[in-house]
Amino acid sequence: MFTFSMISNRLWPLRVCAAITATLLLARLEPACSQEAPASVIAESSNLSSALPPGEWSRVEATVDHGLEWLASQQAEDGRFPSTEAAQPAVTSLAIMAFLSRGHVPDQGRYGRQISAAIDFVLSTQRRRGYFSLMPVAPPQQHLNPAQTAHYNHAIAGLMLGEVYGMTSGERSRQIESAIAKALIYHREVQTRQKSQEGDIGGWRYAYPESPNASSDMSVTGWALMFLRSARNAEFNIPRQYFDEGLDFVERCHEPDAAQQDKGVFRYRPLVSAPNENPQITLANTASAMLTLILGGRHNHPGVIDGVRWFRTNEYPRPWRTSYFYLGSYYSSQAMAQVGGDTWNHVFPQIAAAMLEEQQEDGSWPPGTGTEAKFGSVYSTSLAVLALTPAYQLLPIYQR
Repeated sequence: MFTFSMISNRLWPLRVCAAITATLLLARLEPACSQEAPASVIAESSNLSSALPPGEWSRVEATVDHGLEWLASQQAEDGRFPSTEAAQPAVTSLAIMAFLSRGHVPDQGRYGRQISAAIDFVLSTQRRRGYFSLMPVAPPQQHLNPAQTAHYNHAIAGLMLGEVYGMTSGERSRQIESAIAKALIYHREVQTRQKSQEGDIGGWRYAYPESPNASSDMSVTGWALMFLRSARNAEFNIPRQYFDEGLDFVERCHEPDAAQQDKGVFRYRPLVSAPNENPQITLANTASAMLTLILGGRHNHPGVIDGVRWFRTNEYPRPWRTSYFYLGSYYSSQAMAQVGGDTWNHVFPQIAAAMLEEQQEDGSWPPGTGTEAKFGSVYSTSLAVLALTPAYQLLPIYQR
């Protein structure tokens, strides 16, 4: 267990402790979907501190704190953390989660007021239909317009609110409860839209098109399942069916052909749904799929086993060698923490080394490459902090 000062500021109310218990119990629901994983894949030990010697953990702690100092300096008057308008409130929600992952909570301590202001901004972006998006959704769907980004904003905001719900009280807690309840109705409506391809059933994708030509992808579905799980942990009534349908879609994204597993083992969309599309077998899709399957109790799925092998046999990519480096690193770090043992000890030091090397003097991380670059340094810094903090075990959803 950790003994460094990074855990000294835990200030969890009883509701958060209950959420952690729910997190641990959820993976044991439904025997058909929660078989005991082989010890060679999921380690029994939860000693995540073994990945680095104490001196290196001190460097990680200092790096995280420096990053949070920079993040705090970027907050706008209305509570948001800056990025493109089409990426709000997702980027603000990621920044909030970065603070939570270090043990900072709303209305208390150094960043308490800033966290609360950011939560209020996120709540203010909920639309009449229930989704979270600063900009309204209107067709047609184009690259990085709200019709494409709204469900990222919605799921990431919902995930954050589920995590912070147990750390709030009074009127803000009631507002969060009402917002999550409304958001979940919309969330299920999107999941059950009529898909043009049968293989897309159970997943999520963009706000447009709607039924009967909706579709699904691994990228949005990963966040969407995290929202459901966080809400379930916060004791919202989420039927197991919702998870199972989403996890079934994730399983269909597995690419079993070893000849195509150069950059990962999970596709952006299932082969059966998009046989003629670029499969986009990537680090981010692979780590997201592994994390959702493990947290959903499907430890024994071949995709998880293939994924562990892939991480164990490949050098972790450098920022310029993979798309969505920061997103992939966040998911990879969380997924490997769930796997634990030698796999975590092998992968996390590589992620930590990359993050420590990339941090700039002011505490921020530079924007990523390609599409990631459009979201700015608040996005990259938030995800870098989240990639460095799984061992702290302070976000209820990722408790091992």
